[in-house]
Amino acid sequence: MDIANAREVARKAAAASLRQLTADHRVAGRLRGHEPTLATAVRETLEEALGRPSDADGGALHEFCRRREWTLDEFDALGHHLLTAVLAQRVGVEALVRVGAALTRVRRRLAGPAAVTAPARPDRRSRNSASRRYAPPAHLPLAPSWQCSGCAAAWPCPTKQSQLLVEFGGTTAGLAVYLGACLVAATKDLPALPPAQARARFLGWLPRRRF
Repeated sequence: MDIANAREVARKAAAASLRQLTADHRVAGRLRGHEPTLATAVRETLEEALGRPSDADGGALHEFCRRREWTLDEFDALGHHLLTAVLAQRVGVEALVRVGAALTRVRRRLAGPAAVTAPARPDRRSRNSASRRYAPPAHLPLAPSWQCSGCAAAWPCPTKQSQLLVEFGGTTAGLAVYLGACLVAATKDLPALPPAQARARFLGWLPRRRF
């Protein structure tokens, strides 16, 4: 994506994500008075990820969240709305992966080294606490093989499936659209993959729920 298109997509997606974020009860109170600064940080991060992926470290977004002591849950809310806004711009799978990778880098920096070395505490409230413990999207699709970058399994691997449900807030229309875009791209890269098998691989694992 060229710089001009990246800037236009970044502008629109930043504005859309901020509108959604201000209505999100998880972070609305933390935004008052800081909306313009966050909008600039989000726009710069998107421009880097889409137009200059090799330089995309999300420095502006990291600095905003660090200075205001945002929690990881608050950052995850931002990431959810931002990915949804980028998805609506129909930028393609590669661009979505770039944005996801940039958000992952920012989140890891916010989490700090303790998040890597400290053992995970079991959640006694539920055997399956995936909805409470977000895992950054490290398991990314590698075109043209469409294998997982994290475990080399066919993408989306079981780990990524769980992550996607958390990232998109469950079986949502946005998740279905994202996976549909991945399905279309994968069938072009893998012409020998039977259509029925491709649909089952990308969409068949979704929990049956109305959007």
